[in-house]
Amino acid sequence: MNNFGLKFHHLGMATNDLKLSMSLLKKAGYKIDKVRLNKNYNVKNAICSSKNQPNIEIVSKVKGKSPIDGILKKNSNSIYHICYMTKNLKKTLEKFKKAKVQVIKITDSYLSPFEGVKASFFFIKGMGIVEIMDKDL
Repeated sequence: MNNFGLKFHHLGMATNDLKLSMSLLKKAGYKIDKVRLNKNYNVKNAICSSKNQPNIEIVSKVKGKSPIDGILKKNSNSIYHICYMTKNLKKTLEKFKKAKVQVIKITDSYLSPFEGVKASFFFIKGMGIVEIMDKDL
């Protein structure tokens, strides 16, 4: 993904049981860095890091409708997105277009509660759901 100006950031995992998922990741050698409530999406997010494994963001529903409802209906735990960081989202999207990669924006940009940067979700044909965080505020 470097050709598109993207650097890997984390894998996103939806779960019905935040405590259980955090406990399992701790046993697997992860550190739970931050846990935050995202009221806009009715979810709690936990960022988990490891020295030699990819970072994982756990996303767990709280109350009301959330973007992960459909995912959790099929599986109580599932890796459902990959996240990349870019220095310039506009240039990244232009590179996708030039390479004839089909990209569909599925959310408006929002301020990431962890990184303090704008983030958006996209569906990239042949890849799936991708979150792109934009350092260029």
